[in-house]
Amino acid sequence: MSGASATTDLAVGEPTASVGRSVPSDQARAIVAGELEYVTDRRLAGMLHGAVLRSTVPHARILGIDTTAARSMAGVQAVVLGTDVPFNQLGPNEADGPVLADATIRQVGDPIALVAAVDEGTARRAAAAIVVDLEPLPVVADAQAALAADAPKLYPAGNVAGRIAFASGDVEAALAASDLVVERRVSTPAQEHVAIETPGGVAVWENERVTIWCGSQNPGLHRRKVARALAIDLEDVRLIAGPVGGAFGARNDDPMPVLLALLARIADKPVTMRMSREETMIAGPKRHPFETVARLGVSADGRFTAADMTALADTGPYLTSGPNVLKTSAEMSVGPYRMALARYDGRVMHTNNANAGAFRGYGVPQVAFPLETAIDEAAEALGLDPVELRMRNLLRGGDRHGLYGHVVTSGLRAVETLRAAAGDAWWVERAAWQRQGVAPWRRGTGIAMAVKGVGLGSGRGDAARARLLVSLDGRVRIWAGPNHTGQAIDVTYRQIAADALNTSPEAIEVIVGDTQLVPESGATAASRSTYAGGAAVEAVCGQLLRVMREYGASDFRSIAARLVAEGRAEFEATFTLPDVADPGMIDPEQLGTYAPHLVYGTSAQVVRLEVNELTGEVRVAGVVCAVDCGTAINPGAVIGQAEGGVVQGLGFALMEDYRMADGRPVTRSLENYLIPTIRDVPEIRTHLVSGSEPSGPMGAKGMSEVVIVPTGPAVAAAIADAVGVRPDRLPITPERLLTGLRERRRASRRAS
Repeated sequence: MSGASATTDLAVGEPTASVGRSVPSDQARAIVAGELEYVTDRRLAGMLHGAVLRSTVPHARILGIDTTAARSMAGVQAVVLGTDVPFNQLGPNEADGPVLADATIRQVGDPIALVAAVDEGTARRAAAAIVVDLEPLPVVADAQAALAADAPKLYPAGNVAGRIAFASGDVEAALAASDLVVERRVSTPAQEHVAIETPGGVAVWENERVTIWCGSQNPGLHRRKVARALAIDLEDVRLIAGPVGGAFGARNDDPMPVLLALLARIADKPVTMRMSREETMIAGPKRHPFETVARLGVSADGRFTAADMTALADTGPYLTSGPNVLKTSAEMSVGPYRMALARYDGRVMHTNNANAGAFRGYGVPQVAFPLETAIDEAAEALGLDPVELRMRNLLRGGDRHGLYGHVVTSGLRAVETLRAAAGDAWWVERAAWQRQGVAPWRRGTGIAMAVKGVGLGSGRGDAARARLLVSLDGRVRIWAGPNHTGQAIDVTYRQIAADALNTSPEAIEVIVGDTQLVPESGATAASRSTYAGGAAVEAVCGQLLRVMREYGASDFRSIAARLVAEGRAEFEATFTLPDVADPGMIDPEQLGTYAPHLVYGTSAQVVRLEVNELTGEVRVAGVVCAVDCGTAINPGAVIGQAEGGVVQGLGFALMEDYRMADGRPVTRSLENYLIPTIRDVPEIRTHLVSGSEPSGPMGAKGMSEVVIVPTGPAVAAAIADAVGVRPDRLPITPERLLTGLRERRRASRRAS
């Protein structure tokens, strides 16, 4: 891959005073200059440094822990074990995992003890001096092994962490009656988040209350985890969750805030702690690896007659997001397509591998890869253009979902999104570009489509909140969530508020990420921040507007003093994400179990690349990313998210592969875990598809996850176009591609 990044369509439609304009982050200059103070940079007087002793084995029983040597070291102020934790679980269930392992080790990297000392070096040396007596236990090394009847049980109930199965009819009969059935057996890997900032922060106790500065995508959840583990009132926990140096899902249920609060309490001094890169890679969450079998039935005229998918996912030893990831993968297993009949059967298993958690895309890249590559194979078999085959089957706004049959929003723009990508010159002129390739490099172009739900889905009570205060000087302060984890969501909130109130953005201040100030608004996840948080901001501004109309005022600044004097200067609003009005085939009593979405974002991508037939090397020449986000509140920020998603998708497709061997991490650092660097980023053309989501703020909806989904299958399609090999395993490394090329040549010789 090579070249510079470029974008198109910087604005969509006519911008209003603020919405539709590209506005940089308030922190942009400080970030670029290296001057921004992140949570891990914070320093307090008298602060101690923390370190964690972690397991080096994947499965064992703890027989004893000797902390004598550690406690006797000069400079050591506290040593904490699981027995010191009032409620030693990160959630209500055993499978949520312990705060500190005190009975059983279930993965390499499990935290066993905490140490606080006068400096980081002393803390780490003391942690290393702790002696743990272990009895090794059998290792469950992969999800397939976890299914075996004689597999060691990681929990009394067994190794199945979750299952979701749904069929809209007799899929086997529909497949049997289809003119063509394509079957794909694919494997997608665990993936490391590799946020620039590793987990860490600072905690301090004052007057029996704890304040924690720690990166978080879900401050409310982390606050509850701290209160539960330490057996204190929720009101006694304050989490200040930013600035954060990246997240991508890793900070959704990260235990770091609990560890900081616990260690600071027992040490009775402020404590800072930061995980090293190697520690993060060993102990941090990963994308769930999937083994998937997909079957797609197609009629002779190119209509999808049936879809069937069986998935087996590895969540590691702890629940975290496993069952919810499976739920999302089930709903998106049919993509943005009409399906006459469909079935999904998925299991997520406990193993002793690295724990899997939330990751951008949340289970959708794993199922989109087999579906989209099956569509490409079907198009080839039927002699149809891959865009045309997709067009014949795409959902339109108001259609019924391909698996559950619920009615989707009228704001869906799947057709327009595919049309935008396919209308780019890189797709239109692909044949001419292919002919210009010079051996041993063979050129190819591929296209793929994706869909992702916005929010947590129906039946989940998903909501965001905002609070607004008008000050005497006529300025407006808004506290809103979800939090900002690098995407400058506070700027988006301010743009929405400015237009809602018909005022300048400079008159508005937005605060996010502080649980003492911001009302509970859920996670910075599920592509819900702009949609849910922005709608809450729009709603709270609407309350102020109603009072303005009551007073006959056209400008809130003219009545600011009166509002304050009369005690009417503060407002709060809640936006509850709408459930589907028609749940289709889902039993209304199980709406929250399947959690179908009303609102979806879509993305279509074109990838052009070259393959070296002699070495298997792949060079990506460019990517077109068309994205349906409704109204682009801040087009520059949307494009930044699109480009980041594409690059992360290229890593997933071509190089990122978190490997385990018998429960032990093989890829333990960035020396042997490869990610794209700036030198690997090709030219990216981003097209923002014009549209409006009726339920969203100013017509907007989320898009930051869907853009990672089509990249992998588009890369695979381009490789098939270049050299005739259709990959069935990600990442598509040179070694695997060479193997595919050799097998293709042998098959060709046998056929001749």
